Amino acid sequence: MSLKQKVFATGLAAALATSLFGAALGAKHMTYAEAYRLCKAEVDSSRAHAAWVSNERFHRGAACMHKYGYRL
Repeated sequence: MSLKQKVFATGLAAALATSLFGAALGAKHMTYAEAYRLCKAEVDSSRAHAAWVSNERFHRGAACMHKYGYRL
């Protein structure tokens, strides 16, 4: 690997690490109530047939909450 390639690879790695670290610091964790509100709206607005059983709604809601970092 030439010197130019090493410098480029090092710079690229530093830029990527900086952006990932900055995103992790700046990310605001959503509260449980906010996540619940969004997930309830998502499950309610999904185009599901009328024969939905509560178990399927529960699983879809739980999957949505997991997406935001919460477990039921």
